[in-house]
Amino acid sequence: MRYQIQNAFTHIRQKSTINLFSIIALSFLTLLLSAFLFNHSSIYRELLHRETTAPLIAFANDIVVEEDARLFANQIRKTQHILHIEYVSKEENYNRAERQFGHLGKLIKNAMSGSNPFPASLEIYVDPTNTSRKSLEKIAFELEAYDKIDDVILTGHGVLTDIFRQTNRMTIASVVITVLLSLLFIHIAVLKTGKNRHQEIQLLKLIGASRGYIRAPFILHGMFIGLSGAILGLACFYFLYCVFTFQLGVLEFLPYRQLIAIVISGTVIGMFAGIFAYRNYVVSCTRKNII
Repeated sequence: MRYQIQNAFTHIRQKSTINLFSIIALSFLTLLLSAFLFNHSSIYRELLHRETTAPLIAFANDIVVEEDARLFANQIRKTQHILHIEYVSKEENYNRAERQFGHLGKLIKNAMSGSNPFPASLEIYVDPTNTSRKSLEKIAFELEAYDKIDDVILTGHGVLTDIFRQTNRMTIASVVITVLLSLLFIHIAVLKTGKNRHQEIQLLKLIGASRGYIRAPFILHGMFIGLSGAILGLACFYFLYCVFTFQLGVLEFLPYRQLIAIVISGTVIGMFAGIFAYRNYVVSCTRKNII
């Protein structure tokens, strides 16, 4: 085992320039991937936070009494894609505004001299599969056609859903590109190192070294580059996160499970790249009738 480890380190020390280039390239890819994952995670958290907020709010006419508003809510609840409607009275909206604005709300309340300028409203919750901005705008347009409704507003849920879906596609694409480029860079580095050690490898075969003994440095070399690139990339991203923490505000760093997944993925990708590099090395030697 000790000789295998020494053989692996001997393999890694060869072609140090291309190894360094591969680690830097992988760290840059990891940095970009971390940025995409960070953006995706932040938008997803915000989307979860807004699950308790109604995507649509319909404001009723002042002449509509509570009984008529509830009857109307039951009527439009039968409309497709609408899951739940919550009636909010004028008094409740007034109290919400007072709680939201604090001391300023009390001043406004005193200035109103007991009058209530806030209308009653219907908070409308729709099917999660129809929370895109286009779908919500269509539902809002249909609701505005009723004479009992003065106005319908979107709370931003639809825009956030569209952004999340687009970010989701971009994140998946970035993961695929990162994996493919990582395999390519590690494969090239390990294969060139193997070819540079060709005479040494041939000598090991002549003295009876097994295929596993010769293959192990290729695999460990790939795992070393993948692990080093992933850790260095995450370290650089964390440094940038700390530098721009003030601008980012309350946005949280990547979850631990994503950090662990990136490190493990880098190591596994390096392992497979090392296996592929060894196979290509054997094939190239076979074509030259060397092995």
